[in-house]
Amino acid sequence: MYKVLIVDDEKMIRMGMKKVLPWQELKIEEVYTAASGKEALGILEEYHPQIMISDIQMTEMTGLELIEKAKEKVPDLRVIVLTGYDNFEYARQSIRLEVQDFFLKPIDEEDLAEAVKKQVNYLDEQKQAEKTQPEQVRTQGFEQQNRLEHYLRSLVHQREEKETILNDLKEHYHFDFNQSMKMILIVPTLYMNRERPEENFRAMSVKHICMGMVDSQGKGITFTDDEGVIAIVYFEIEEGESIIEEVQQLSNVLSDEFDVKPKMVMGSTVQGFSNLMVSYNDARYLLENEKENICDIIQNFGAESKSELFLDVYAELKGIMCNNIGNSEYVLKVFRTFSKAVESYNLSKTLARRCCFEIASTLLLTYMGDSGEVEDGKLDALSKNLVSAGREEACELTEMFITNLLGKGEENVHDIVSSAKRYIDEHLAEDLSVSSIANNLYITPNYFSRLFKRVTKEGCNEYIVRKRIEKAKSLLETTSIKTGKIAMMVGYRDTNYFSLAFKKHTGKSPTKYREEIRGGV
Repeated sequence: MYKVLIVDDEKMIRMGMKKVLPWQELKIEEVYTAASGKEALGILEEYHPQIMISDIQMTEMTGLELIEKAKEKVPDLRVIVLTGYDNFEYARQSIRLEVQDFFLKPIDEEDLAEAVKKQVNYLDEQKQAEKTQPEQVRTQGFEQQNRLEHYLRSLVHQREEKETILNDLKEHYHFDFNQSMKMILIVPTLYMNRERPEENFRAMSVKHICMGMVDSQGKGITFTDDEGVIAIVYFEIEEGESIIEEVQQLSNVLSDEFDVKPKMVMGSTVQGFSNLMVSYNDARYLLENEKENICDIIQNFGAESKSELFLDVYAELKGIMCNNIGNSEYVLKVFRTFSKAVESYNLSKTLARRCCFEIASTLLLTYMGDSGEVEDGKLDALSKNLVSAGREEACELTEMFITNLLGKGEENVHDIVSSAKRYIDEHLAEDLSVSSIANNLYITPNYFSRLFKRVTKEGCNEYIVRKRIEKAKSLLETTSIKTGKIAMMVGYRDTNYFSLAFKKHTGKSPTKYREEIRGGV
């Protein structure tokens, strides 16, 4: 049902239109009237009618002036103009203002009813288009992703002529084809089992998280190779170790979601999609030769002297602390490991002080970046105390700094998690990911992921899936909506993925569940 505003400075005319037309039959629930442009603007601002019928010749403000101002308040307003003057200039101005219909007074009531009906039909069509658009976008996105994955598999496995594939990629996608990139492979022990890849819910969940943190952020492309191994093409936007940091963040989120620390192998940096096969083959070599006792992110390391060995340990521990900034107990535990390493490597006082200050400043910056809070003065106080501190004292001072810094953040943790749950419940039908939720809360994905897992005892992705399945169960129990439509309504673009997720949580397919709940068995 819609609302109409009638504007005419002659009371008999505006009240006559209000009384004579069959508004309910025309799907109009409210009819407002205004004697002037000023009064009409007030009604538009307060009640937001979708259709306006207006005279042109009025005192104070002409109908054409009113329409121009009305469109600023309600851009999609549908306007029908009435005038007692057969003036070409009025018609020309009406066209400029994108008026939907133009009539000379007196207008027959049937003609006016038909004009209103025409606008109502248009509004109905727009509503229907808005409902179907998300489904169309999802379907198109799914088809595009499948095609993109096909091209990448063809590139890395050399199945087709390279130039043909590159030309097809350029035709359908708008990537920078000469940018630096690096291939990452996730070691299959995280997600592979004896099931076929297309029936492996865990593998699909890992891939979904990767796409949420990489593809949707424009950082790269996720796909699976011919053997079902999840591969990520990371774009190297900035110089330095930006990709390593991104991969570490992804690794941490996957670890939180699945309670298993994933291993990843990194190929060499190459220039452009034409050389992607080289990076992929490097990563495959590392994958085939990976050992259980090596680092989580496999790449070439060189550390021969004792000090170099310590700096490797130090860099790894500092990275772990930064990536777990939302878990104060764990950060302090890792820092105590660092303190023991300082002793066991017999570090000099100068190097110990430098490392302590770097850890404190890095944690402070990470905390402020993740939480959005600003901490002034604390680092200056620590630096003054570190100047004359011995090795052991430097570690104690830094531990106190970390305790004070992270202890304050505990007050806001539950508010963040509550807001996240509320956001998830309100956007279940949309493409949800750790990254998109964290962006909405103005915190980083890594920080959010750890907070959510620590408070709820389940990963954010796991929580989203559970809530989606709960809503799907309710829809299956209480409606006759088709399974494919329900999948869309609870946020699944792929009905097979929906069926796998549903069966994993309930032990039954959606169709079987509906049959049994309704006494079909």
